[in-house]
Amino acid sequence: MEAKRKRRKKRMRKRLLIGLGVFISVLFAAGLSLIAAWLVLDYQGRQQLAARQDAVPEGMRQAFAMDAGGEEPLQPGELRYQGKTYTYKNDVLTFLFMGIDKTGETEASKDLYAGGQADALFLAALDPGEKRISLIGINRDTMTEISVYDRNGLYAGTQTAQIALAHAYGDGLEKSCEDTVEAVSQLFYGLPIHGYCALNMEAVAILNDAVGGVDVTIPESAAGADMAIDGARYRTGWETGQQVRLMGNDAYTFIRYRDTTVAQSAEARLERQKTYLQAFAGQAVDAVKGDLTLPLTLYTAISPYMVTDITAREAVHIASEAVSYRFSAESLYSMTGEVRMGEVFEEFYPDETALYELILQVFYEEAP
Repeated sequence: MEAKRKRRKKRMRKRLLIGLGVFISVLFAAGLSLIAAWLVLDYQGRQQLAARQDAVPEGMRQAFAMDAGGEEPLQPGELRYQGKTYTYKNDVLTFLFMGIDKTGETEASKDLYAGGQADALFLAALDPGEKRISLIGINRDTMTEISVYDRNGLYAGTQTAQIALAHAYGDGLEKSCEDTVEAVSQLFYGLPIHGYCALNMEAVAILNDAVGGVDVTIPESAAGADMAIDGARYRTGWETGQQVRLMGNDAYTFIRYRDTTVAQSAEARLERQKTYLQAFAGQAVDAVKGDLTLPLTLYTAISPYMVTDITAREAVHIASEAVSYRFSAESLYSMTGEVRMGEVFEEFYPDETALYELILQVFYEEAP
């Protein structure tokens, strides 16, 4: 009997070992499949993005034509400024991110002028040469040329207006985004923009909570923030200098709230958005390193609230590249200029020379 029990135990132990081996093999195979799928998406995204990089901003040279003459002929993408020759970085990828003052899922606007204003505008430049991400915040009140349409939706030319309105004139979907891209590109002297992403405000909480929340220090411009969210009043009770981990609607309020009775509230909100994005980026990098599938998961989760020409494959590649890039306070830029009171609303007029030099700093390199 004892010998029989020993043989039974031995057989059971053998079955358990075999079962455990099969289980581990399945997990290993699943992991390899996941990695393989990720690599395929990453490769396909890289190929798609490479196809977008075929333009150089000749408008930069034309804007400061007095620096273009008297020396050797300039090649495409080159310009001279203050006696130095600069070359456009062809490998830089530039994306326009827009935060739209709309709630709910994205849908075509029923009214020509109700496409939603782009209350947040950021140009993100991914520089593979320097392994750096640069982010340029654009004041939503920046006065520039935008495309306008008549009541029948027919193109009526351009007019100088707040850049946030470029999105509002369109359909609330692709046309609105394309018009905003065009306005920003022209503002930046014809800078190529390789993709866009417009997010309705519900996407903020989804992205914020997916990385575990974002820690910020409450500035004076957000203290006691009080605004309507989904038709209900939402008051935070924040105090200036308070340390807060933003979750859910708190994140939405932090980046959206502004007191329009206070002068230059749009500029104060932009600075708050930059603070948030810097903190969010650090959290996001850690989250992606812990879960390679997170970018694709989030892309799917926010799709109902997003209009973009960036495919899921491209998003995977961008995320896989971005986690190894540097992003710090020194890489966050704002346009300098003057705020004036218009007939009804504040208007921001950029310093053209400062803007030109900012573009040189981020998108060009000095020729040897």
